[in-house]
Amino acid sequence: MSRSVGEQGGDRLGSSPELVKAVGRLWSNMVTAGGDDAEVDYGLIPELPFDAVLARLDRAESLREAARCVPRLVDLMVDHALTVDEAAVVVDRLTLGPWTDRQREVVVHVLEAWWLQALRREPGEHHPDFPPAVVLGLVAGIGDRMSRWLAVWIDELDGPGAQHLADTVLDGLDGPSWRGKDDEAQQVLGWARTEAVVNGVALVGAVHLEPELTSRLLDRLLKLDEPPPGQIRLEPGMAGWPFGVGP
Repeated sequence: MSRSVGEQGGDRLGSSPELVKAVGRLWSNMVTAGGDDAEVDYGLIPELPFDAVLARLDRAESLREAARCVPRLVDLMVDHALTVDEAAVVVDRLTLGPWTDRQREVVVHVLEAWWLQALRREPGEHHPDFPPAVVLGLVAGIGDRMSRWLAVWIDELDGPGAQHLADTVLDGLDGPSWRGKDDEAQQVLGWARTEAVVNGVALVGAVHLEPELTSRLLDRLLKLDEPPPGQIRLEPGMAGWPFGVGP
């Protein structure tokens, strides 16, 4: 029915077992999670390029027809076979679509696995266009809280996650994946300045960082001359569906 994530060659390391499993579940459940138990025939969709699948999604006249396009688009994105701008378009469709709670769940499960894979890879192992800061910018705002993406980072500071935190806080909260997400970027900085994260960097993460980088990171986190980030409450991304699709 579909290729396995990683086969197309966008990701030279291949995907983590968790991501492969999550993508497989998406292909199996995205359409039927909408409440229709009929067998899903994806036709040529698993082989179509990004532009063709996106056009099908935007012309869809039913929720089921739209849902048939989602696994291919997500598969291409997490396999890093798209540009960052194209990936941002996919995220927009995922955020604005009238998906059921069960459909959103299977999509978010893939994105959680993608994010965790990014956190656990060593610097330099990522696709050059998709370092962790870019992946976080793409998934930021999906769902109703940033804590979904940030909570797992604490457990990853004793490893590559420490370097990714430094790269994100010092240089990574801009670019196409963060466009229009100033509130979410402020939440990342606010979380990074919490006692748990600062102590994690100082006591655990520093083992994995050059001393100069550790000093720069802690200095940024402990600066007192910057106003504290606002406490932003995210709302679910259901601002509307501009693609002519209804349940």
